[in-house]
Amino acid sequence: MDERWQRVIVTAAVWVAVVLVVRFVLRWAFATWERRQAGADEATLASRRTTFSIVTRLIVALVAVIGAWSVLSIFPQTEQIARALLASSAVLALFAGLAFSTPLGNLGSGVLVSFTQPLRLGDRVTVGDHTGFVEAVNLIYTTLVTDEQRRVFVPNTQLTTTPVVNRTIGAARRTVESTIPIPLGTSIPQARALLLDAARDAPDVLDARVVVGDVNDKHVWMQVTAYAPLQADVGAVGSGVRERSLTALAAAGLLPVRS
Repeated sequence: MDERWQRVIVTAAVWVAVVLVVRFVLRWAFATWERRQAGADEATLASRRTTFSIVTRLIVALVAVIGAWSVLSIFPQTEQIARALLASSAVLALFAGLAFSTPLGNLGSGVLVSFTQPLRLGDRVTVGDHTGFVEAVNLIYTTLVTDEQRRVFVPNTQLTTTPVVNRTIGAARRTVESTIPIPLGTSIPQARALLLDAARDAPDVLDARVVVGDVNDKHVWMQVTAYAPLQADVGAVGSGVRERSLTALAAAGLLPVRS
């Protein structure tokens, strides 16, 4: 085997090992830090996980690029190209132009998002027409998991150019609304108490409130709002609230009678 190819194999193997070691050390360091933060504010931990996620990927990618560059520099042709680029005053303009173009624009946006943090790992957000939980922030795209367990891959540039609605920050729970009819003339306090108890008894409901909604010539529509954990299945929660509400009203004889 040619001596140059032997150098290529050895150099590539060394850099692969370096990449693996760097990745392992970074993850071990963060895991150690996270264990020491047991009992700390969950929002702070989510913030640190998000920053760590993108910074780790960036460092590993940078080390991999340096390794690839080292391997290519073994060949005279690629070594000359590398020296020419590094010696050129246009190299900065080249990288600046690439940084604001796709796909490297996604990389820059990902780094910006990881530090400004309009969203964090585990947050429930809406980006454009998509709503879901942030599963991962990668170098090029961010992964959302919807209520239907579908994964939506959002380019990072979209996170810096379109509005992001964060439904977790300041309100770490989900709201599920149901509208229940009662006959006009029914005691509102009695109906409210029954519906409130029924909603709070539903699975995964943390708390609830009941207010009077629309009123017509036959019915009063009671608006039942249930609050559930972020990871709750909103369909199941809504179904449970409605089922228990109708059962409680029927037992008290407060369901509307079809004329």
